[in-house]
Amino acid sequence: MSQFQYIREQYLEQVLALAHNVVSEYSGDKQPLSIMNQYHWSTGGKRLRAVLPLAVAHALEHDPAPLLPFGAACEMIHNATLVHDDLQDRDTKRRGKPTVWTAFGEPQAINLGDAMFFYALACIQKLETTPEKKCVLVDRVTKSTLRVIAGQENEFKLQTADAPTMADYFTMVEGKTSGLFALPMAGAAFLCETPTHWTETLQQVANHLGVLFQVQDDVLDMYGDKGREQKGSDIGEGKRSLMAVYAMEQGGAEEATLLREILDRPRDETTDKHVEQARSIFESTGALDFALDTIRQRHQAAINTVESLDHGGLRTLVQEACTVFTMPIAELLDSHQSVIEK
Repeated sequence: MSQFQYIREQYLEQVLALAHNVVSEYSGDKQPLSIMNQYHWSTGGKRLRAVLPLAVAHALEHDPAPLLPFGAACEMIHNATLVHDDLQDRDTKRRGKPTVWTAFGEPQAINLGDAMFFYALACIQKLETTPEKKCVLVDRVTKSTLRVIAGQENEFKLQTADAPTMADYFTMVEGKTSGLFALPMAGAAFLCETPTHWTETLQQVANHLGVLFQVQDDVLDMYGDKGREQKGSDIGEGKRSLMAVYAMEQGGAEEATLLREILDRPRDETTDKHVEQARSIFESTGALDFALDTIRQRHQAAINTVESLDHGGLRTLVQEACTVFTMPIAELLDSHQSVIEK
């Protein structure tokens, strides 16, 4: 049994119960915030941020149970960003169910997302540790959350840039996505009292895992099923995914112009035909192959980075994380040979 599977089976329900208990304690069971919170969590999800801190503790041969509140805090922050992202991106479905802003209205979605950030801090207070450690952890949570919000801001800047670059894309992802992997991994290492350089190394590993995860998410949107309204929803949103930025940089002027016109169309005017045109451009410019190779490169970079700690448990955990993160597009990775190898 993998570490991820073991932690999920042994502890995930406890993490989720703790998170919901905090909401009930601070907002009451039948109040609007609690009802909306329960509704949003009922849409499901991988719960990676809930599992990661406990998996790091397990890999370090520490008891994962004391980190349950931290896992709840990390998952709560992640879900707060999802509630806000759905509203900002105008997504009406999440895993087949209406999003919070669609079901309860825009003001209420803002209220819930705001509240969830504070529920996360309330979860931190449930940790059985010293006040000094809680203060350090709250500082880490604050900085990581602001890093994620800055990444979200950079994503919107990327959409309006005349000539977005790969550097712009990676800056955005290493804030918005990597930040929510660095927090649970480095935070868990801190709580387990590892040497400072171990915490810093796991933060670097998380940066690679975050890019890997986001690029697979970009690919999944076009070539898999994310439980949204339709395949290629990112095209309708005008998102500058890794594939879009690469195609505009490396493709011919005609392809770049057409792709930019498709991405800049109003969402309700973007048709399946436009999505197929974008897909064709991604494939003809080599953007899909580049994305898959980026996933492979970040996978190896994460492994290389964690190997510097010479710790078998952490290496196994990082390898399992890469496998779990890429599972939705595993067949696509297998069917497309690395451009580097050709």
